Amino acid sequence: MMNSEEWEDVATDPDWESDLGYEMEELTVVKSSTDSQLIFLPEHESQLGEEEFIVIHSDSLRDLRR
Repeated sequence: MMNSEEWEDVATDPDWESDLGYEMEELTVVKSSTDSQLIFLPEHESQLGEEEFIVIHSDSLRDLRR
């Protein structure tokens, strides 16, 4: 986790991998029976942890692939 000084040094439009330490990963998207909720699952069950959840309204979804 970054401290406040490290966070302030990150570019306004940071590179997700080199600046923030994220790795791109394929996710499986599962729609609920009402299509009002989506569940994002990692490729391997071992990658699923208690803190790895996304909660978002479907109107807020954006395709960020480059």
